[in-house]
Amino acid sequence: MPFRHVVLLRWADGLPDDHVEQVRSGLDALPSQISQIRSLLHGSDVGVSEGNYDYALVADFDNVGDWRAFRDHPAHLLLIEEHVTGKFVDRAAIQYQTAADRDPHDFSYARMQEFLAEIDELG
Repeated sequence: MPFRHVVLLRWADGLPDDHVEQVRSGLDALPSQISQIRSLLHGSDVGVSEGNYDYALVADFDNVGDWRAFRDHPAHLLLIEEHVTGKFVDRAAIQYQTAADRDPHDFSYARMQEFLAEIDELG
């Protein structure tokens, strides 16, 4: 059954200006290194609502075993060690199964398009 992993981070103060770009680049590289990743979406909060987390990640896998392979993969662990551990003040995460009869990527893509349209409207 399809399996989704969601992480929200609130960064610590005083990080280097290029920190988020390093995280973004590192995450962008993971799908080519970890074949179990079916989809990986991530990005910074756009700042239109107070109290939000700073960064979000949504990753999809075919099953919980593939998520575990991702979780324990050396490339993922190195990214966490270099760019996440000790660099956030708050973290929230959840893993859940998605409906097998619905492609979770269709929903993610559609919602992302709606979200981008909303941002465009804000100017």
